Amino acid sequence: MKHLLPLFFVFVVHTTLFPQGTNYDYNRIKIGEAQNIVSGLALSPDTETLAISSIQSFPLYLFDWKNQNVSETLNVGNWYAGSSINYSAKGTYILLNQLYYIDFAPNRDREVNFEIVDVKTGKSVKRFEAVHSVKITPDEKYILALSGDEVGFWNITTQNKEKSFTVSEAGNSIAISPDGKLIAVSHRLYETDARKIPLLQRDKKTTKNALKYKQQISVFDASTFKKLYTINELYDIIYKLNFSEDGQLLFCLHIPHTKIQNNSAVRQMYVNVIDMITHEPKRRGFTSIAFYEPDFKLSHDGKLFGIISKSNQFLELHIYDLESGKMLYRFQQSYRLFEKNEGGMIASDSRSSFVFLPDNESVLMTMGNHLIQWNYKPKE
Repeated sequence: MKHLLPLFFVFVVHTTLFPQGTNYDYNRIKIGEAQNIVSGLALSPDTETLAISSIQSFPLYLFDWKNQNVSETLNVGNWYAGSSINYSAKGTYILLNQLYYIDFAPNRDREVNFEIVDVKTGKSVKRFEAVHSVKITPDEKYILALSGDEVGFWNITTQNKEKSFTVSEAGNSIAISPDGKLIAVSHRLYETDARKIPLLQRDKKTTKNALKYKQQISVFDASTFKKLYTINELYDIIYKLNFSEDGQLLFCLHIPHTKIQNNSAVRQMYVNVIDMITHEPKRRGFTSIAFYEPDFKLSHDGKLFGIISKSNQFLELHIYDLESGKMLYRFQQSYRLFEKNEGGMIASDSRSSFVFLPDNESVLMTMGNHLIQWNYKPKE
């Protein structure tokens, strides 16, 4: 059967060394016989296996990326627009987070579905319907689920909720530190806290807007549930909180309410960084223009930060020096429709996912039903 499929052109710009140059050090990787668009990527903790999710209820692939072959397919997830993926700390489980093509209610609390899968058996362990955020504890004993104002602890073996605590006006995201001692929760700005912020004390209108549109992050003791502190910063609507592997940094993806976006035609998103040693926000951040919440990750050596964005019409992967915040590399996906090519590649959608490879010199990213391996460090 004939399909109209893209013949694509990809170029890489190294913004530091070659601001006008190009580097074509990439190759395309086929995922078995996949004929469907892939939507999510996650690399196992041992860096041997790539978990790949698909759209339109196609299977979850476990992919040996070194030998470039599918080792197993799992019949889980099964959401029309696909899912994002995360491995648990020890690699025993995969956490699937339902995705959408676009955010239909960008200003409201997000309630989506999640599924936890046992990697060895390939079977679903537990599904959560219409909750805000789900994380697996580092010891893999509990599933944390944020629903409404409640953070519940579900025993991963018995699937029973054993304990919980409440965060008033909780938002969309939770995160647990790699040592399992801290839980970060997003929530609306409280009026009592707003009175303590000097900027808000001087302007009633600013205070009113902040209470309506801004959020904060509070950190709790994971054993006692006691609130330890609130990060001294105002954020927009928070959609993701992720700790770095060493627990020293907390990354916060937040998106302004549409009524306070600077440009209604362009939805700009921000990832800010919090120093968990000092409990203070770092004065640097990263921006993205994306159709949906952008994928972002740290390199294995912790020196580079990558985030999905887009130009006027094409998806891009931006890679920054984490310390300075300077963009070092940019990969742009571009294509135009053409007759089906030899590789059987199909057009990508408006989203993409990626992983850093352990060599700290290359990434794998989704494009249609293929992967692209890009060696971002230029050859000497």
